[in-house]
Amino acid sequence: MRNAAIGPQADSRKSNAPAFGFGAADRNASAKVYVSKEHSKVDFGKLGPGAVYENKSSFGKQVDAKKRSPANVGFGSADRFLQPSAGRAKRNPQVPGPGTYPLPKAIGKQTQSKAVTEGSFGFGTSTRDHAEKVFIGKEQAKVFFGMESPGPAAYKVLSGVGKQCESRNQTEPGFTIPRGGRGKDVDMERARKLPGAGQYRVTDSVGAQPRSENRTMPKYGFGTSSRDGANKVFLGKEQAKVFLGMESPGPAAIGAEKLLSTAPKAP
Repeated sequence: MRNAAIGPQADSRKSNAPAFGFGAADRNASAKVYVSKEHSKVDFGKLGPGAVYENKSSFGKQVDAKKRSPANVGFGSADRFLQPSAGRAKRNPQVPGPGTYPLPKAIGKQTQSKAVTEGSFGFGTSTRDHAEKVFIGKEQAKVFFGMESPGPAAYKVLSGVGKQCESRNQTEPGFTIPRGGRGKDVDMERARKLPGAGQYRVTDSVGAQPRSENRTMPKYGFGTSSRDGANKVFLGKEQAKVFLGMESPGPAAIGAEKLLSTAPKAP
Protein backbone atom coordinates (compact mmCIF):
# COMPACT_ATOMS: atom_id res chain seq x y z
CA MET A 1 0.00 0.00 0.00
CA ARG A 2 1.37 3.40 -0.94
CA ASN A 3 1.59 5.91 1.93
CA ALA A 4 0.07 9.40 1.54
CA ALA A 5 2.36 12.38 1.46
CA ILE A 6 -0.04 14.37 3.74
CA GLY A 7 -0.20 13.65 7.43
CA PRO A 8 2.15 11.61 9.60
CA GLN A 9 4.92 9.86 7.60
CA ALA A 10 5.70 6.28 8.57
CA ASP A 11 8.93 6.31 6.60
CA SER A 12 11.80 7.61 8.73
CA ARG A 13 13.41 9.13 5.73
CA LYS A 14 10.56 11.55 5.34
CA SER A 15 9.82 14.35 7.83
CA ASN A 16 6.31 15.14 8.96
CA ALA A 17 5.08 18.49 7.75
CA PRO A 18 3.52 20.80 10.37
CA ALA A 19 -0.27 20.46 10.75
CA PHE A 20 -2.62 23.39 11.35
CA GLY A 21 -6.23 23.33 12.57
CA PHE A 22 -8.97 25.34 14.34
CA GLY A 23 -8.74 25.48 18.11
CA ALA A 24 -11.56 24.17 20.28
CA ALA A 25 -10.93 26.40 23.31
CA ASP A 26 -13.39 29.23 24.19
CA ARG A 27 -12.51 32.92 24.48
CA ASN A 28 -12.34 32.86 28.26
CA ALA A 29 -9.60 30.25 28.13
CA SER A 30 -7.61 32.20 25.50
CA ALA A 31 -7.82 35.34 27.64
CA LYS A 32 -5.94 33.53 30.43
CA VAL A 33 -3.00 32.56 28.24
CA TYR A 34 0.19 34.29 29.38
CA VAL A 35 1.87 36.15 26.52
CA SER A 36 4.29 38.61 28.13
CA LYS A 37 4.64 41.16 30.94
CA GLU A 38 3.59 44.03 28.71
CA HIS A 39 0.57 42.09 27.57
CA SER A 40 -0.37 41.28 31.17
CA LYS A 41 -0.38 44.97 32.11
CA VAL A 42 -3.26 45.55 29.71
CA ASP A 43 -5.46 43.00 31.52
CA PHE A 44 -4.30 44.05 34.98
CA GLY A 45 -7.23 43.87 37.44
CA LYS A 46 -9.75 42.35 35.04
CA LEU A 47 -9.44 38.90 36.60
CA GLY A 48 -9.16 40.23 40.16
CA PRO A 49 -11.75 39.31 42.83
CA GLY A 50 -13.13 42.87 42.97
CA ALA A 51 -14.68 44.30 46.13
CA VAL A 52 -15.19 40.88 47.72
CA TYR A 53 -12.35 40.91 50.21
CA GLU A 54 -12.74 41.87 53.85
CA ASN A 55 -11.30 45.12 55.12
CA LYS A 56 -9.72 44.82 58.50
CA SER A 57 -10.89 47.24 61.13
CA SER A 58 -8.57 50.07 62.14
CA PHE A 59 -9.77 49.74 65.74
CA GLY A 60 -8.37 47.16 68.10
CA LYS A 61 -5.54 44.73 67.41
CA GLN A 62 -3.96 45.10 63.96
CA VAL A 63 -3.08 41.91 62.09
CA ASP A 64 -1.08 43.84 59.50
CA ALA A 65 2.57 44.13 60.62
CA LYS A 66 2.83 47.53 58.96
CA LYS A 67 0.22 48.94 61.33
CA ARG A 68 0.65 49.45 65.05
CA SER A 69 -2.01 48.23 67.45
CA PRO A 70 -3.18 51.00 69.84
CA ALA A 71 -3.18 50.58 73.57
CA ASN A 72 -5.94 48.33 74.80
CA VAL A 73 -7.75 49.44 77.92
CA GLY A 74 -10.14 47.19 79.79
CA PHE A 75 -11.82 46.71 83.13
CA GLY A 76 -10.18 44.59 85.79
CA SER A 77 -11.69 41.29 86.78
CA ALA A 78 -10.29 41.12 90.31
CA ASP A 79 -12.62 40.99 93.29
CA ARG A 80 -13.46 44.22 95.01
CA PHE A 81 -12.72 45.15 98.62
CA LEU A 82 -10.08 42.44 99.15
CA GLN A 83 -7.84 44.60 101.25
CA PRO A 84 -8.49 45.92 103.79
CA SER A 85 -12.29 45.49 103.54
CA ALA A 86 -12.56 41.85 102.57
CA GLY A 87 -14.35 41.08 105.78
CA ARG A 88 -16.82 43.89 105.20
CA ALA A 89 -17.69 42.50 101.77
CA LYS A 90 -18.36 39.11 103.27
CA ARG A 91 -20.60 40.62 105.90
CA ASN A 92 -22.57 42.60 103.31
CA PRO A 93 -23.30 40.43 100.27
CA GLN A 94 -25.43 43.29 98.77
CA VAL A 95 -22.36 45.21 97.62
CA PRO A 96 -22.67 45.69 93.78
CA GLY A 97 -20.19 43.90 91.62
CA PRO A 98 -18.79 44.65 88.16
CA GLY A 99 -21.50 45.44 85.61
CA THR A 100 -24.23 46.33 88.14
CA TYR A 101 -23.80 50.12 87.88
CA PRO A 102 -23.65 52.35 84.79
CA LEU A 103 -20.28 53.61 83.62
CA PRO A 104 -19.96 56.95 81.86
CA LYS A 105 -19.09 56.74 78.18
CA ALA A 106 -15.68 57.77 76.97
CA ILE A 107 -17.24 59.24 73.80
CA GLY A 108 -19.27 62.45 73.94
CA LYS A 109 -19.75 64.88 76.80
CA GLN A 110 -17.73 63.91 79.90
CA THR A 111 -19.38 64.37 83.28
CA GLN A 112 -16.18 63.83 85.22
CA SER A 113 -13.97 66.87 85.70
CA LYS A 114 -10.78 64.88 85.17
CA ALA A 115 -11.95 63.80 81.69
CA VAL A 116 -11.72 66.29 78.83
CA THR A 117 -14.73 66.60 76.52
CA GLU A 118 -13.48 66.50 72.97
CA GLY A 119 -14.98 68.60 70.23
CA SER A 120 -17.95 67.00 68.49
CA PHE A 121 -18.83 67.47 64.87
CA GLY A 122 -22.00 66.57 63.01
CA PHE A 123 -24.21 67.37 60.07
CA GLY A 124 -26.49 70.36 60.42
CA THR A 125 -30.26 69.84 60.38
CA SER A 126 -31.30 73.35 59.45
CA THR A 127 -32.90 74.03 56.10
CA ARG A 128 -31.67 76.36 53.38
CA ASP A 129 -34.11 79.00 54.50
CA HIS A 130 -32.49 79.09 57.93
CA ALA A 131 -29.01 79.21 56.41
CA GLU A 132 -29.95 82.29 54.39
CA LYS A 133 -30.93 84.10 57.60
CA VAL A 134 -27.54 83.61 59.29
CA PHE A 135 -25.80 86.95 59.70
CA ILE A 136 -22.23 86.86 58.40
CA GLY A 137 -21.41 90.50 57.93
CA LYS A 138 -22.68 93.80 56.64
CA GLU A 139 -21.23 93.27 53.20
CA GLN A 140 -22.83 89.82 52.96
CA ALA A 141 -26.17 91.21 54.15
CA LYS A 142 -26.22 93.65 51.23
CA VAL A 143 -26.51 90.72 48.82
CA PHE A 144 -29.85 89.67 50.37
CA PHE A 145 -31.16 93.20 50.78
CA GLY A 146 -34.90 93.29 50.11
CA MET A 147 -35.37 89.52 49.59
CA GLU A 148 -37.23 89.06 52.89
CA SER A 149 -39.13 92.35 52.60
CA PRO A 150 -42.84 92.27 51.72
CA GLY A 151 -43.73 92.85 48.10
CA PRO A 152 -45.87 95.67 46.69
CA ALA A 153 -49.15 93.83 47.31
CA ALA A 154 -48.32 92.60 50.82
CA TYR A 155 -49.39 95.77 52.64
CA LYS A 156 -52.20 98.24 52.19
CA VAL A 157 -51.35 101.71 50.92
CA LEU A 158 -53.60 104.42 52.29
CA SER A 159 -55.27 106.68 49.78
CA GLY A 160 -54.01 110.23 49.45
CA VAL A 161 -57.54 111.45 48.60
CA GLY A 162 -60.10 111.99 51.32
CA LYS A 163 -59.74 111.82 55.09
CA GLN A 164 -56.17 111.09 56.19
CA CYS A 165 -55.67 108.66 59.09
CA GLU A 166 -52.02 109.53 59.67
CA SER A 167 -51.28 112.65 61.69
CA ARG A 168 -48.43 113.53 59.37
CA ASN A 169 -50.84 114.03 56.49
CA GLN A 170 -53.26 116.95 56.39
CA THR A 171 -56.83 116.30 55.42
CA GLU A 172 -57.85 118.68 52.68
CA PRO A 173 -61.34 120.19 52.59
CA GLY A 174 -63.80 118.02 50.78
CA PHE A 175 -66.46 119.10 48.36
CA THR A 176 -69.53 117.12 47.44
CA ILE A 177 -72.20 117.38 44.81
CA PRO A 178 -75.67 117.98 46.30
CA ARG A 179 -78.07 115.13 45.86
CA GLY A 180 -81.22 117.28 45.81
CA GLY A 181 -83.16 117.47 42.56
CA ARG A 182 -83.17 120.59 40.46
CA GLY A 183 -86.37 122.43 39.51
CA LYS A 184 -88.70 120.25 41.59
CA ASP A 185 -92.44 121.04 41.51
CA VAL A 186 -94.21 120.87 44.87
CA ASP A 187 -97.42 119.69 43.31
CA MET A 188 -95.62 117.00 41.36
CA GLU A 189 -93.90 115.75 44.48
CA ARG A 190 -97.23 115.66 46.33
CA ALA A 191 -98.88 113.89 43.43
CA ARG A 192 -96.18 111.23 43.45
CA LYS A 193 -97.16 110.27 46.99
CA LEU A 194 -100.85 109.91 46.11
CA PRO A 195 -102.23 106.61 44.89
CA GLY A 196 -102.48 106.28 41.15
CA ALA A 197 -105.27 105.19 38.92
CA GLY A 198 -106.70 101.84 39.88
CA GLN A 199 -105.30 101.93 43.43
CA TYR A 200 -108.62 102.85 45.10
CA ARG A 201 -112.34 102.35 44.29
CA VAL A 202 -114.15 105.31 42.71
CA THR A 203 -117.88 105.60 43.24
CA ASP A 204 -119.90 105.49 40.03
CA SER A 205 -121.49 108.83 39.09
CA VAL A 206 -124.32 107.11 37.21
CA GLY A 207 -127.17 105.69 39.24
CA ALA A 208 -127.88 105.99 42.95
CA GLN A 209 -125.30 108.17 44.76
CA PRO A 210 -124.34 106.92 48.26
CA ARG A 211 -122.67 110.22 49.19
CA SER A 212 -125.02 112.90 50.53
CA GLU A 213 -123.18 115.66 48.72
CA ASN A 214 -124.08 114.13 45.35
CA ARG A 215 -127.67 114.27 44.09
CA THR A 216 -129.18 111.19 42.53
CA MET A 217 -130.52 112.07 39.10
CA PRO A 218 -133.73 110.56 37.70
CA LYS A 219 -133.38 107.36 35.74
CA TYR A 220 -135.00 106.42 32.51
CA GLY A 221 -135.29 102.97 31.08
CA PHE A 222 -136.96 100.75 28.58
CA GLY A 223 -140.21 99.02 29.54
CA THR A 224 -140.36 95.27 29.86
CA SER A 225 -144.03 94.71 28.96
CA SER A 226 -145.00 93.07 25.67
CA ARG A 227 -146.88 94.71 22.82
CA ASP A 228 -150.08 92.87 23.69
CA GLY A 229 -149.99 94.28 27.16
CA ALA A 230 -149.26 97.78 25.86
CA ASN A 231 -152.29 97.60 23.60
CA LYS A 232 -154.57 96.89 26.58
CA VAL A 233 -153.53 99.95 28.48
CA PHE A 234 -156.38 102.48 28.67
CA LEU A 235 -155.19 105.98 28.06
CA GLY A 236 -158.48 107.79 27.26
CA LYS A 237 -161.58 107.80 25.08
CA GLU A 238 -159.85 109.61 22.29
CA GLN A 239 -156.98 107.17 22.33
CA ALA A 240 -159.43 104.25 22.43
CA LYS A 241 -161.00 105.41 19.18
CA VAL A 242 -157.75 104.67 17.41
CA PHE A 243 -158.01 101.00 18.29
CA LEU A 244 -161.78 100.79 17.57
CA GLY A 245 -162.62 97.57 15.78
CA MET A 246 -159.11 96.04 16.19
CA GLU A 247 -160.37 93.65 18.83
CA SER A 248 -163.79 92.99 17.18
CA PRO A 249 -164.38 89.74 15.30
CA GLY A 250 -163.98 89.91 11.51
CA PRO A 251 -166.49 89.00 8.79
CA ALA A 252 -165.43 85.42 8.69
CA ALA A 253 -166.38 84.97 12.31
CA ILE A 254 -170.09 85.89 11.68
CA GLY A 255 -170.74 83.46 8.74
CA ALA A 256 -172.00 83.89 5.18
CA GLU A 257 -175.67 83.14 6.02
CA LYS A 258 -175.91 86.08 8.34
CA LEU A 259 -174.14 88.39 5.98
CA LEU A 260 -176.33 87.47 2.89
CA SER A 261 -179.63 86.86 4.70
CA THR A 262 -182.80 88.32 2.94
CA ALA A 263 -185.11 87.65 5.84
CA PRO A 264 -187.02 90.63 7.02
CA LYS A 265 -185.66 92.25 10.05
CA ALA A 266 -187.55 92.29 13.21
CA PRO A 267 -189.53 95.43 13.72
